[in-house]
Amino acid sequence: MGTAEHVYSKTDQSQLEIPPGLQAFYERRQTDEWRAMVNRLDALRKSFADQRRQIVSPELRDRIANIASAGMQDDPRGPGLRYRSLVEAKNAEVDLNALKRLHRHAYSEVGELVKGQEAFHHHETVVGSVVDVFKRPPIVYVAPDPDKEKLFFPPFGGCWDRLEQNQATGDGLIVENRSYLDCAGRMGSKLVARNNDASDVDLLCAYRENGYLVPFKTLRTGILQVRADLSALLCRHHVSTYDEFGWSDFRATTRGRLVLAVFWTWEDVEPANEVSDQWFASGLDCSGDGESFPGTSIQAVPGERRVINLFTDMAFPAGRELWIYVGVADRIWALLNDVSIDISIDSAWQLNSLAVRSL
Repeated sequence: MGTAEHVYSKTDQSQLEIPPGLQAFYERRQTDEWRAMVNRLDALRKSFADQRRQIVSPELRDRIANIASAGMQDDPRGPGLRYRSLVEAKNAEVDLNALKRLHRHAYSEVGELVKGQEAFHHHETVVGSVVDVFKRPPIVYVAPDPDKEKLFFPPFGGCWDRLEQNQATGDGLIVENRSYLDCAGRMGSKLVARNNDASDVDLLCAYRENGYLVPFKTLRTGILQVRADLSALLCRHHVSTYDEFGWSDFRATTRGRLVLAVFWTWEDVEPANEVSDQWFASGLDCSGDGESFPGTSIQAVPGERRVINLFTDMAFPAGRELWIYVGVADRIWALLNDVSIDISIDSAWQLNSLAVRSL
């Protein structure tokens, strides 16, 4: 299994296809979790849209938009669309303070749903970017003690493209949801979503997770420490927007997680324990009127090397043969109110090695 003592042959790899039962169960479970999240977001989207219509009816909204746009055509050197829209809204006696409070509350709820509450923590940088090298000295490599730790190298054998999910409303499109998993140590995904003609309130969501499984026999009773050594091939997150209406707004989030799951046997359909580094790629979290946006963010420079330590939150008895899964999960979310968007994650990582030990 690609350990320090043994490297898998092609024949070995062919025997390690992910069991259909495991794949089917995980897809059902994650689909249920994904659907629950999307349903909550969609309920929020519909509630947000309904409350907005009570403050500004669709007919009044269209009339304000037409008057503001006509003013732009009559005097292109005058005030912009946003200013003209707000002036017309005030002339129509729209309660803009109530509208602003509604928007703040809705986007705050979206943030709580999609970002989670885990605090930021630093990963260990072994050979990172030039900036990282000057900030802190590289960690000195120490060969593993075979009585305490087992080291795995690619190819890992248990190659798992674990899950793909998409959701879009209105004119939104998930343009691409592609895996970079090559069963030779590479993992990651490319997610691209666009909405070039957002309606009153639209939702975009895309998710992908993939990684590798390795076997490990516990040496003592205790929790497990799994150290993943990775090199970035590319890691770009992007959000660009366009204000379609003049007083529009949006909330968008991208995030990359490193996931650890432990299975009792190869045939198990549910992990005994699953944890993740929520800030492996901290991503983008942005909101506003659509007139400003973060653009492209390089989350890790090509060749940047990271070592991440993940710990199970339950103990395992000594002498048990387990299967350890480590993978990357990428996700994008966007809630749009008359804002066009181009949002994407393009992230590929090489898993150089995995070290597993009982603590």
